[in-house]
Amino acid sequence: MSDVDIVAYLKENKALVDSALKEFFPETNPLFPMMRYSIEGGKRIRPILAITVYQAAGGKDLTAILPIACGLELIHTYSLIHDDLPCMDNDDFRRGKASSHRKYGEAPAILAGDGLFAYAFELFTLGNTLANEKCLIVQAVSEAVGPKGVVYGQLMDIDEEKRMEPCSLRTIHVHKTAKFIAVSVLAGAILAKVSKAVQDTLKTGGLYMGMLFQYTDDILDVVGEKKTLGKTPGKDSVAGKLTASALYGIDGARFRAKRYADHAIAQFKKLGSDFSLLCHLTSFILNRTF
Repeated sequence: MSDVDIVAYLKENKALVDSALKEFFPETNPLFPMMRYSIEGGKRIRPILAITVYQAAGGKDLTAILPIACGLELIHTYSLIHDDLPCMDNDDFRRGKASSHRKYGEAPAILAGDGLFAYAFELFTLGNTLANEKCLIVQAVSEAVGPKGVVYGQLMDIDEEKRMEPCSLRTIHVHKTAKFIAVSVLAGAILAKVSKAVQDTLKTGGLYMGMLFQYTDDILDVVGEKKTLGKTPGKDSVAGKLTASALYGIDGARFRAKRYADHAIAQFKKLGSDFSLLCHLTSFILNRTF
């Protein structure tokens, strides 16, 4: 898989998503600049996954997938705004700058997050075509990011009585991260109208990729270049936060990350060379330094 410049691919598609995002943020009221502030600077992994799968499955119309890809980024950013709040993880910095509540205050930050979440579903349903597919995407995303997914995972993450054990870690990672990564993969497949069997394989691979992503995130919080202002290396383990590196140690977390990567790649390989970019992206996530 060495013949693909995955860094260039990510850069190109990030620029595509960033350009599309700008079109969705008019200056009609003070909320849009606040929402846009937190949007700026992300890696755009979730929208890129949706675009990648859509194109791999034969999708040709970028104007159809881009609003959905951007909607995924809006939901991700909403979750970060709320995650950073003093009542949650209490982080002062995000994406290399002051977090939303530090910039605007807690109440405006909460409203900016609410606005991003609601606006995402408006983007999902833009246009007069592919109504059935868009409905399925809304259903899948709602399940992945709501009380059966991200919101539940966040609740478990802040539970002060949770146990430092593998079952608790897996529950948090699956719901807070893996389901959202998986539905980003699935969204592109649904819009491209692939078969249910292909969707299921992609979703399974996406879940493994999501677990991998969170493991590498936990590792990089301690040893990597993923150190943002206001973050202290090893902060999670010091504070007693349940992470892969805190539970298994760095070597144990790396071992498990590699295993999740192998599982994800095995699923994607079942679908043939058309989906090989997902294998490249998985390898990139495993070896990333930020």
